[in-house]
Amino acid sequence: MKGILVLILAAAVGYVAYQHVYPIIAEAMKFEKHQPQKQEVAVVAPKPEKPEIKVEPPKPAPEPEMKPEPEMKPEPKMVIPEPPPMPEPPKPKEGEFVPPTFDPIEVATQNWSVIPATAFPRQVKMKRDLNLQMKIGASTASTQVKAGGSIYAVGQEGSQLIVSPTDKSPMRGKVAFEDTDLKEVLTDVYERWKVARTETLRRAHEFKLAAAERAKNAPATATTASASNDKPARDADGTYPLLIASMKSGQVTEIKPESIKEWGEPQMTDGVWTVIVKYETQTMFGKFDTEAQASIKNGKVEKWIYTGSGEVVP
Repeated sequence: MKGILVLILAAAVGYVAYQHVYPIIAEAMKFEKHQPQKQEVAVVAPKPEKPEIKVEPPKPAPEPEMKPEPEMKPEPKMVIPEPPPMPEPPKPKEGEFVPPTFDPIEVATQNWSVIPATAFPRQVKMKRDLNLQMKIGASTASTQVKAGGSIYAVGQEGSQLIVSPTDKSPMRGKVAFEDTDLKEVLTDVYERWKVARTETLRRAHEFKLAAAERAKNAPATATTASASNDKPARDADGTYPLLIASMKSGQVTEIKPESIKEWGEPQMTDGVWTVIVKYETQTMFGKFDTEAQASIKNGKVEKWIYTGSGEVVP
Protein backbone atom coordinates (compact mmCIF):
# COMPACT_ATOMS: atom_id res chain seq x y z
CA MET A 1 0.00 0.00 0.00
CA LYS A 2 2.77 2.32 0.97
CA GLY A 3 4.45 1.56 -2.36
CA ILE A 4 1.42 2.58 -4.38
CA LEU A 5 1.16 5.85 -2.56
CA VAL A 6 4.88 6.52 -3.24
CA LEU A 7 4.27 5.93 -6.95
CA ILE A 8 1.28 8.21 -7.06
CA LEU A 9 3.17 10.90 -5.22
CA ALA A 10 6.19 10.58 -7.57
CA ALA A 11 3.90 10.89 -10.61
CA ALA A 12 2.27 13.96 -9.13
CA VAL A 13 5.62 15.60 -8.39
CA GLY A 14 6.85 14.79 -11.87
CA TYR A 15 3.77 16.29 -13.49
CA VAL A 16 3.98 19.50 -11.45
CA ALA A 17 7.68 19.81 -12.22
CA TYR A 18 7.06 19.35 -15.95
CA GLN A 19 4.40 21.92 -15.97
CA HIS A 20 6.05 24.60 -13.93
CA VAL A 21 9.82 23.94 -13.58
CA TYR A 22 10.69 22.58 -17.03
CA PRO A 23 9.58 25.62 -18.97
CA ILE A 24 11.89 27.82 -16.92
CA ILE A 25 14.87 25.54 -17.42
CA ALA A 26 14.05 25.06 -21.10
CA GLU A 27 13.90 28.77 -21.72
CA ALA A 28 17.23 29.29 -19.89
CA MET A 29 18.78 26.51 -21.85
CA LYS A 30 17.05 27.69 -25.09
CA PHE A 31 15.15 24.50 -25.40
CA GLU A 32 12.03 24.58 -27.40
CA LYS A 33 9.10 23.23 -25.73
CA HIS A 34 8.06 19.99 -27.20
CA GLN A 35 4.83 20.38 -28.94
CA PRO A 36 2.91 17.44 -29.93
CA GLN A 37 2.98 16.87 -33.71
CA LYS A 38 -0.22 17.85 -35.24
CA GLN A 39 -1.91 15.09 -36.95
CA GLU A 40 -2.77 15.99 -40.47
CA VAL A 41 -6.28 15.22 -41.17
CA ALA A 42 -6.64 13.95 -44.71
CA VAL A 43 -9.50 15.66 -46.27
CA VAL A 44 -11.18 13.34 -48.60
CA ALA A 45 -12.53 15.28 -51.45
CA PRO A 46 -16.12 14.47 -52.05
CA LYS A 47 -16.70 12.33 -55.03
CA PRO A 48 -17.82 14.47 -57.85
CA GLU A 49 -21.41 13.95 -58.47
CA LYS A 50 -22.17 12.65 -61.87
CA PRO A 51 -23.51 15.50 -63.80
CA GLU A 52 -27.09 15.02 -64.66
CA ILE A 53 -27.28 14.56 -68.35
CA LYS A 54 -30.26 16.26 -69.66
CA VAL A 55 -31.47 14.78 -72.89
CA GLU A 56 -33.13 17.46 -74.78
CA PRO A 57 -35.96 16.33 -77.01
CA PRO A 58 -34.95 16.39 -80.65
CA LYS A 59 -35.74 19.58 -82.29
CA PRO A 60 -38.33 19.21 -85.01
CA ALA A 61 -36.79 19.12 -88.40
CA PRO A 62 -37.17 22.43 -90.06
CA GLU A 63 -39.91 22.36 -92.62
CA PRO A 64 -38.49 22.42 -96.09
CA GLU A 65 -38.74 25.71 -97.67
CA MET A 66 -41.66 25.63 -100.02
CA LYS A 67 -40.42 26.75 -103.32
CA PRO A 68 -42.98 27.86 -105.78
CA GLU A 69 -43.64 25.20 -108.37
CA PRO A 70 -42.17 26.11 -111.68
CA GLU A 71 -44.76 27.22 -114.12
CA MET A 72 -45.63 24.34 -116.37
CA LYS A 73 -45.16 25.39 -119.88
CA PRO A 74 -47.16 23.47 -122.44
CA GLU A 75 -45.01 21.07 -124.31
CA PRO A 76 -44.57 22.12 -127.86
CA LYS A 77 -46.84 20.11 -130.09
CA MET A 78 -45.05 17.74 -132.32
CA VAL A 79 -45.80 18.76 -135.79
CA ILE A 80 -46.05 15.73 -137.98
CA PRO A 81 -45.52 16.75 -141.52
CA GLU A 82 -48.35 15.71 -143.74
CA PRO A 83 -47.40 13.04 -146.20
CA PRO A 84 -47.01 14.34 -149.67
CA PRO A 85 -50.16 13.89 -151.72
CA MET A 86 -50.31 10.77 -153.75
CA PRO A 87 -49.59 11.55 -157.34
CA GLU A 88 -52.71 11.39 -159.40
CA PRO A 89 -52.71 8.63 -161.94
CA PRO A 90 -52.12 9.98 -165.38
CA LYS A 91 -55.33 10.75 -167.17
CA PRO A 92 -55.98 8.41 -170.05
CA LYS A 93 -55.63 9.81 -173.47
CA GLU A 94 -58.72 10.29 -175.53
CA GLY A 95 -59.90 6.93 -176.79
CA GLU A 96 -57.41 5.00 -174.57
CA PHE A 97 -58.66 1.89 -172.78
CA VAL A 98 -58.64 2.12 -168.99
CA PRO A 99 -58.45 -1.30 -167.27
CA PRO A 100 -61.09 -1.75 -164.55
CA THR A 101 -60.24 -2.09 -160.88
CA PHE A 102 -61.51 -5.08 -158.93
CA ASP A 103 -62.13 -5.49 -155.23
CA PRO A 104 -60.25 -8.29 -153.44
CA ILE A 105 -62.19 -11.52 -153.30
CA GLU A 106 -62.65 -11.02 -149.54
CA VAL A 107 -64.72 -7.93 -150.34
CA ALA A 108 -66.68 -9.64 -153.10
CA THR A 109 -67.59 -12.47 -150.70
CA GLN A 110 -67.95 -10.27 -147.57
CA ASN A 111 -64.98 -12.02 -145.99
CA TRP A 112 -66.26 -15.42 -147.13
CA SER A 113 -69.53 -15.04 -145.27
CA VAL A 114 -71.63 -14.73 -148.43
CA ILE A 115 -70.48 -16.85 -151.33
CA PRO A 116 -72.60 -16.25 -154.45
CA ALA A 117 -74.94 -19.12 -155.24
CA THR A 118 -73.46 -19.20 -158.75
CA ALA A 119 -70.22 -20.52 -157.23
CA PHE A 120 -71.94 -23.84 -156.49
CA PRO A 121 -71.72 -26.72 -157.09
CA ARG A 122 -67.94 -26.72 -156.86
CA GLN A 123 -65.62 -29.69 -156.44
CA VAL A 124 -63.28 -29.29 -153.49
CA LYS A 125 -60.72 -31.38 -151.64
CA MET A 126 -60.82 -32.28 -147.98
CA LYS A 127 -57.93 -31.16 -145.78
CA ARG A 128 -58.45 -33.84 -143.12
CA ASP A 129 -60.22 -37.14 -142.56
CA LEU A 130 -63.89 -36.74 -141.75
CA ASN A 131 -66.79 -38.99 -140.89
CA LEU A 132 -69.82 -37.34 -142.45
CA GLN A 133 -73.43 -37.84 -141.61
CA MET A 134 -75.29 -37.57 -144.90
CA LYS A 135 -79.04 -37.22 -145.08
CA ILE A 136 -81.45 -38.34 -147.76
CA GLY A 137 -84.85 -37.11 -146.74
CA ALA A 138 -85.54 -38.57 -143.31
CA SER A 139 -82.80 -41.23 -143.62
CA THR A 140 -79.24 -40.75 -142.42
CA ALA A 141 -76.14 -42.49 -143.73
CA SER A 142 -72.55 -42.27 -142.61
CA THR A 143 -69.61 -41.99 -144.96
CA GLN A 144 -65.92 -41.38 -144.50
CA VAL A 145 -63.90 -38.95 -146.60
CA LYS A 146 -60.12 -39.13 -146.36
CA ALA A 147 -57.83 -36.10 -146.43
CA GLY A 148 -57.16 -35.28 -150.07
CA GLY A 149 -60.40 -36.85 -151.18
CA SER A 150 -62.84 -34.91 -153.32
CA ILE A 151 -66.36 -33.86 -152.47
CA TYR A 152 -68.78 -31.32 -153.90
CA ALA A 153 -69.70 -28.10 -152.14
CA VAL A 154 -73.31 -27.41 -153.15
CA GLY A 155 -74.14 -24.52 -150.85
CA GLN A 156 -73.29 -22.51 -147.75
CA GLU A 157 -74.94 -22.27 -144.36
CA GLY A 158 -73.20 -19.71 -142.17
CA SER A 159 -69.62 -20.85 -141.59
CA GLN A 160 -70.33 -24.34 -142.87
CA LEU A 161 -70.52 -25.78 -146.35
CA ILE A 162 -73.26 -28.07 -147.51
CA VAL A 163 -71.57 -30.96 -149.29
CA SER A 164 -72.59 -33.94 -151.35
CA PRO A 165 -70.72 -36.95 -152.77
CA THR A 166 -71.46 -35.74 -156.32
CA ASP A 167 -72.96 -32.64 -157.88
CA LYS A 168 -76.16 -34.60 -158.63
CA SER A 169 -76.50 -36.68 -155.46
CA PRO A 170 -79.45 -35.90 -153.14
CA MET A 171 -77.29 -36.73 -150.09
CA ARG A 172 -76.39 -33.74 -148.00
CA GLY A 173 -73.93 -33.16 -145.17
CA LYS A 174 -72.11 -30.25 -143.52
CA VAL A 175 -68.42 -29.56 -143.05
CA ALA A 176 -66.48 -26.63 -141.68
CA PHE A 177 -65.36 -24.15 -144.32
CA GLU A 178 -61.71 -24.52 -143.21
CA ASP A 179 -61.81 -28.29 -143.73
CA THR A 180 -61.88 -27.79 -147.51
CA ASP A 181 -59.79 -25.93 -150.08
CA LEU A 182 -62.76 -23.90 -151.36
CA LYS A 183 -61.02 -20.58 -150.62
CA GLU A 184 -58.06 -21.52 -152.77
CA VAL A 185 -60.32 -22.82 -155.55
CA LEU A 186 -62.49 -19.70 -155.71
CA THR A 187 -59.50 -17.36 -155.42
CA ASP A 188 -57.93 -19.01 -158.44
CA VAL A 189 -61.20 -18.76 -160.37
CA TYR A 190 -61.53 -15.10 -159.41
CA GLU A 191 -58.01 -14.21 -160.53
CA ARG A 192 -58.52 -15.89 -163.90
CA TRP A 193 -61.90 -14.22 -164.26
CA LYS A 194 -60.38 -10.78 -163.65
CA VAL A 195 -57.91 -11.32 -166.48
CA ALA A 196 -60.64 -12.55 -168.85
CA ARG A 197 -62.98 -9.75 -167.82
CA THR A 198 -60.34 -7.09 -168.46
CA GLU A 199 -59.64 -8.56 -171.88
CA THR A 200 -63.36 -8.60 -172.72
CA LEU A 201 -63.72 -4.95 -171.82
CA ARG A 202 -60.63 -4.06 -173.79
CA ARG A 203 -62.03 -5.74 -176.89
CA ALA A 204 -65.39 -4.07 -176.37
CA HIS A 205 -63.63 -0.73 -176.20
CA GLU A 206 -61.74 -1.41 -179.41
CA PHE A 207 -64.92 -2.60 -181.10
CA LYS A 208 -66.71 0.60 -180.15
CA LEU A 209 -63.88 2.73 -181.51
CA ALA A 210 -63.81 0.72 -184.74
CA ALA A 211 -67.58 0.96 -185.15
CA ALA A 212 -67.50 4.71 -184.65
CA GLU A 213 -64.70 5.02 -187.19
CA ARG A 214 -66.59 2.92 -189.72
CA ALA A 215 -69.71 4.98 -189.25
CA LYS A 216 -67.76 8.19 -189.71
CA ASN A 217 -66.08 7.00 -192.89
CA ALA A 218 -69.07 5.17 -194.39
CA PRO A 219 -70.41 6.64 -197.62
CA ALA A 220 -73.63 8.57 -197.44
CA THR A 221 -75.49 5.83 -199.31
CA ALA A 222 -74.51 3.23 -196.72
CA THR A 223 -77.21 4.42 -194.36
CA THR A 224 -79.79 4.47 -197.08
CA ALA A 225 -81.76 1.28 -196.84
CA SER A 226 -85.14 0.04 -197.82
CA ALA A 227 -88.09 0.79 -195.60
CA SER A 228 -87.85 -2.75 -194.20
CA ASN A 229 -84.37 -2.03 -192.83
CA ASP A 230 -84.91 1.38 -191.36
CA LYS A 231 -82.95 2.71 -188.43
CA PRO A 232 -84.37 1.32 -185.18
CA ALA A 233 -86.84 3.73 -183.63
CA ARG A 234 -86.01 5.24 -180.28
CA ASP A 235 -88.50 6.42 -177.66
CA ALA A 236 -88.31 9.73 -175.84
CA ASP A 237 -86.80 8.06 -172.77
CA GLY A 238 -83.88 6.77 -174.88
CA THR A 239 -84.97 3.12 -175.03
CA TYR A 240 -85.66 1.05 -178.12
CA PRO A 241 -89.06 -0.72 -178.23
CA LEU A 242 -87.66 -3.34 -180.62
CA LEU A 243 -84.89 -4.30 -178.19
CA ILE A 244 -87.18 -4.34 -175.17
CA ALA A 245 -89.57 -6.61 -177.02
CA SER A 246 -86.65 -8.95 -177.78
CA MET A 247 -85.73 -9.15 -174.08
CA LYS A 248 -89.28 -9.74 -172.93
CA SER A 249 -89.78 -12.49 -175.51
CA GLY A 250 -86.89 -14.45 -173.99
CA GLN A 251 -84.56 -14.07 -176.96
CA VAL A 252 -81.93 -13.05 -174.36
CA THR A 253 -82.19 -13.85 -170.66
CA GLU A 254 -79.09 -12.25 -169.16
CA ILE A 255 -80.07 -8.74 -170.22
CA LYS A 256 -83.12 -7.17 -168.58
CA PRO A 257 -84.58 -3.75 -169.50
CA GLU A 258 -84.26 -2.58 -165.89
CA SER A 259 -80.57 -3.55 -165.75
CA ILE A 260 -79.55 -1.43 -168.75
CA LYS A 261 -77.62 1.68 -167.74
CA GLU A 262 -76.83 3.12 -171.16
CA TRP A 263 -78.34 2.79 -174.66
CA GLY A 264 -76.02 3.45 -177.59
CA GLU A 265 -76.72 5.01 -180.95
CA PRO A 266 -77.58 2.68 -183.86
CA GLN A 267 -74.71 2.06 -186.27
CA MET A 268 -74.99 0.56 -189.75
CA THR A 269 -72.33 -2.02 -190.72
CA ASP A 270 -72.65 -4.17 -193.83
CA GLY A 271 -76.41 -3.72 -193.97
CA VAL A 272 -76.87 -4.62 -190.29
CA TRP A 273 -77.83 -2.15 -187.57
CA THR A 274 -76.05 -2.57 -184.25
CA VAL A 275 -77.04 -1.00 -180.93
CA ILE A 276 -74.63 -1.29 -177.99
CA VAL A 277 -76.11 -1.39 -174.49
CA LYS A 278 -74.28 -1.24 -171.18
CA TYR A 279 -75.96 -3.24 -168.45
CA GLU A 280 -75.34 -4.67 -165.00
CA THR A 281 -74.92 -8.41 -164.73
CA GLN A 282 -74.71 -10.69 -161.74
CA THR A 283 -71.65 -12.95 -161.59
CA MET A 284 -70.39 -15.37 -158.99
CA PHE A 285 -68.33 -12.51 -157.57
CA GLY A 286 -70.97 -9.80 -157.53
CA LYS A 287 -72.44 -7.32 -159.97
CA PHE A 288 -70.42 -5.88 -162.82
CA ASP A 289 -71.07 -3.64 -165.81
CA THR A 290 -71.01 -5.46 -169.14
CA GLU A 291 -71.54 -4.44 -172.74
CA ALA A 292 -73.44 -6.29 -175.42
CA GLN A 293 -74.84 -5.37 -178.81
CA ALA A 294 -78.00 -6.21 -180.62
CA SER A 295 -77.71 -7.03 -184.34
CA ILE A 296 -80.82 -5.78 -186.21
CA LYS A 297 -81.81 -6.40 -189.80
CA ASN A 298 -85.10 -5.77 -191.58
CA GLY A 299 -86.74 -4.65 -188.36
CA LYS A 300 -85.82 -7.79 -186.40
CA VAL A 301 -83.24 -8.52 -183.72
CA GLU A 302 -81.14 -11.34 -185.12
CA LYS A 303 -78.90 -11.91 -182.09
CA TRP A 304 -77.23 -10.45 -179.01
CA ILE A 305 -73.45 -10.76 -178.68
CA TYR A 306 -70.81 -9.58 -176.22
CA THR A 307 -69.01 -6.63 -177.77
CA GLY A 308 -65.62 -7.87 -176.70
CA SER A 309 -65.55 -11.55 -177.43
CA GLY A 310 -68.32 -11.79 -180.03
CA GLU A 311 -69.87 -14.66 -178.07
CA VAL A 312 -73.63 -14.95 -178.05
CA VAL A 313 -75.27 -13.59 -174.92
CA PRO A 314 -77.47 -16.26 -173.30
